[in-house]
Amino acid sequence: MNYTVRKIQSEEVEEALALALEVFMQFEAPAYKPEGTETFKRDIIQNKEFAEKCRKGVLPIYAAFDKGKIIGIVGLGAMRHDRIHINLVFTKREYHRCGVASGIFKFLLEDILKENPLLKRITLNSSPYGLPFYLHLGFLPLSEETEKNGIRYTPMEYRIMKEELT
Repeated sequence: MNYTVRKIQSEEVEEALALALEVFMQFEAPAYKPEGTETFKRDIIQNKEFAEKCRKGVLPIYAAFDKGKIIGIVGLGAMRHDRIHINLVFTKREYHRCGVASGIFKFLLEDILKENPLLKRITLNSSPYGLPFYLHLGFLPLSEETEKNGIRYTPMEYRIMKEELT
């Protein structure tokens, strides 16, 4: 599969969030209570402050592109000196199991380690649908699945290995 990966530009944020909503509705929403779907829409998709932080690069979004169109995204939420938190991982249906999200994660990891070589871990809250994918990448659950505002998730962590730092 031939695609490119890079951080998105400010004018691409709406396309990235539209992809997130499309994929969420296909794969996540069926496993959630209506409250969870509304929480996702309100807190992410319709959140003007969140979108503005993405546009300014405060909360960068990495994306894979095929023929100029976004086919997958990985967004960064909280960033600290020793860890980052991933908050958006979505890939268009037709690109599932083609290595797109893994490719974005690898690119993101290399990029973040250039800026922050002391990074020790990456955290995220996995949806039920995403859990097998994150386990495959090497993330480990930190606790059992929980639910907050209708969103079901398993807190997970990826520890940076020393060989990834070289």
